[in-house]
Amino acid sequence: MRLIYEDIAKKLLTSERVIKYKNWAEEAEKAKKTGSLSPKENQYDKAEELITFYTFAPLDHEKIPNQVKDKVVQEILSFVGVSEQVREVKLYFEKDLPPPQKYLKWLNEKVKEHPIGYIRREAETKGILEGPTQVDALIETDNLLILIEVKFTSDISPYTKFGLIRNQIARLIDVGISEALALHKKLVVLCCTPSELFQRRSRLYYYKMQEYSELYNIQNDIPWRTIDEINENLKKAAWVSLEKIIRTVYESAKRHLDFKEFMEAEFFFKERMLCVSV
Repeated sequence: MRLIYEDIAKKLLTSERVIKYKNWAEEAEKAKKTGSLSPKENQYDKAEELITFYTFAPLDHEKIPNQVKDKVVQEILSFVGVSEQVREVKLYFEKDLPPPQKYLKWLNEKVKEHPIGYIRREAETKGILEGPTQVDALIETDNLLILIEVKFTSDISPYTKFGLIRNQIARLIDVGISEALALHKKLVVLCCTPSELFQRRSRLYYYKMQEYSELYNIQNDIPWRTIDEINENLKKAAWVSLEKIIRTVYESAKRHLDFKEFMEAEFFFKERMLCVSV
């Protein structure tokens, strides 16, 4: 067991994260040999960071032509009703986006209404009430900024310490609008999860992604922004099946990848019930 696409990891992740990913693979190999069921030693089996990386890494693979990468991104967008021609696909992982300054000013006042006393008191001692939002995967094209939140078995966080209605998708949309504005691009936000967990409505993200088909509901969760501001910058916020994205990426990538590389990736996804047979 090894870290697949290690060269891409070294290019797109910090050295600390590459070491962490490799350690997860090595610890999982040892756990299989010893029969250990320790969650810590078996982190490789459930790490959403690795699932995200293996899902999208082919979009930065040097052997895959740019036109193929463009086509893959366009097909993914088509799943959520976005019809766009894209070029110049750039891929990022675990990218930090800062909170909007106007939101921080709004939050400084809003936190005074927080129902928990010690949090109100703590807020008085803080200069900044929200740190950067880490985006699982970010795809930038010539005309779009696509922010991707990947969940495997976990759910989205419903709030932040100082923001009671600041759920993870609302936060992603909010910081994404500011980033898209700065880049003069339109924003797309995708929540990618296993189909079964979504269809069974067992997670908060099911309800939020349903709600966010209406701009009013988005504005209700990021109330410091206006409807017009959201409408002008957000092209789409939607759920898409993680299995469908994996299949789309690997159907196009298969003939360009080394056979061993492809088989290792396929085994990784099959082991997690995210079948990628193409």
